[in-house]
Amino acid sequence: MAVQVFRSRGATSLPWHEACEQGAGVRYLMAPHDLDALHMAVGWARTNGRTGVVAAAPGADIDGLLAGLRTAHADAVPLVCVTGRTAPPGRDGAAVPAAALVRSARPVAKYAVQVEEPAQVPQALRAAFRTAREGRPGPVLIDLPYATAARDVSFAAADEEHGGTTHRTRRYVVCGRDGPPGRQVATAIGVRVALEASGHRDTTVVALARADQLPHSAEALAVAARHEVPFVLAATDSGGGRSGGRALELMRAYGCSGHRVDDAGGLRPAVAWARKESVTTARPVLLLVAARTQALAARVPRPRTSPEA
Repeated sequence: MAVQVFRSRGATSLPWHEACEQGAGVRYLMAPHDLDALHMAVGWARTNGRTGVVAAAPGADIDGLLAGLRTAHADAVPLVCVTGRTAPPGRDGAAVPAAALVRSARPVAKYAVQVEEPAQVPQALRAAFRTAREGRPGPVLIDLPYATAARDVSFAAADEEHGGTTHRTRRYVVCGRDGPPGRQVATAIGVRVALEASGHRDTTVVALARADQLPHSAEALAVAARHEVPFVLAATDSGGGRSGGRALELMRAYGCSGHRVDDAGGLRPAVAWARKESVTTARPVLLLVAARTQALAARVPRPRTSPEA
């Protein structure tokens, strides 16, 4: 089974990017930030029951990385996050010191460690996958110096025990009850990627958000549009139309469709249109629900077997 890796941009993770591109049986998706990569991995892991893998490149600001780890830890989602620490020669920019990164990650992860010796990397990765899943699942962070990550080492893929997810439902609902605003978009991408890999292309993914949160997801929306990741983004507009107007403009900027629902009678046909449009265009589709129709939207039943990412 292919390994799915969610990556963030940064010179410190270049060895992992090269390995993903050259390795057989490895799929990868580039996220704009560490936070988006982690939430994509959360959605992916919660959908298929396996451990999510993230290759991150934290810079001087590690808030996004820590926020993503905190969400995975709170939701008991198994993740292995591998971080680079020192930029390669000739590259500008400095990474956060290893001691500060590991120390900051420990309160929001099951385990965090730095590995200096290349020969210890295979053992550390195996232990990371085991720790992420045993007991109460959660995230594990492994920090590697650039020189260590750039070394070739022999590593046989770990045998990961996992329960296969039964995809009896035709709809996945991604809610944003906790965590940073707009994280639903990145999580929905991870859910959609997992469903595509497992052959469940007819399952609809619906991300629930507020219209004023969508600017926080602009770069994640760009990733979804570029990689043709289809899902329905149902956003409520309680800002008197201003937030909704900006949300529709944002979708159009990325070549995505959007539709506004101002009355309860138009909600059902709009939902049907959005599901079909997302499949036809292979992109996210915005379903903007006016404030006065929110009560009706809240009563739309969700499948009992559908996991809430």
